[in-house]
Amino acid sequence: MKKLLLVAGIFLLAVGAKAQNQGDVGVNLYGGYTFDDEISDNLYSLKFKGAFQYGIGTEFYIRPSKSIELKYLRMDSDAIFKKYVPLDSRQGNAGINYILIGGNNYFQTGNPSVKPFLGLDLGVGWLNGDTGSHTGFAWDFKAGVKIKTSDSTALKLQGYFQTIWASYGGDYVTYPGWGTYYYPENSSLYQFGLGAAFEFDFKH
Repeated sequence: MKKLLLVAGIFLLAVGAKAQNQGDVGVNLYGGYTFDDEISDNLYSLKFKGAFQYGIGTEFYIRPSKSIELKYLRMDSDAIFKKYVPLDSRQGNAGINYILIGGNNYFQTGNPSVKPFLGLDLGVGWLNGDTGSHTGFAWDFKAGVKIKTSDSTALKLQGYFQTIWASYGGDYVTYPGWGTYYYPENSSLYQFGLGAAFEFDFKH
């Protein structure tokens, strides 16, 4: 996967270089730490340990202060699954992936090299690993600041919140005279992290 990202990065840099006369294009190389998240109810718990998240994105500036971005993100985490009735515990590796598209809004300040920003993305996320797999609707929200380091490079410092909507489990409820029924619980993966992105800008 890391080799694939390296090849994709080289390809996107080449695309950006060709697009210099057509508009502003940014290529973002992402890295950050995503904290623990646990999904649980009375029947089970599923915990994803914190881990490094990395990815790549292409950002098209439709205005100096607004952009549209397509990105891929991935983290490799240790997953711990526990079932309480009957008692069962399993541990394994899990890959958490996102493909997202959305918009960013940059705010002007007194210093043109420093721009706070907000972003919202929608797309798909999928989990795969030893404890099972799931694909579902995903979105993320990010906030941070972009610091220009040269005419063609910038550093983005950001915090982000990500989620994959899913139904991971539920509860059994027994009604006297009627029997036992299973009610699925709509539990979603919620992830918070802090990170940075190195942006390579190509301007017309």
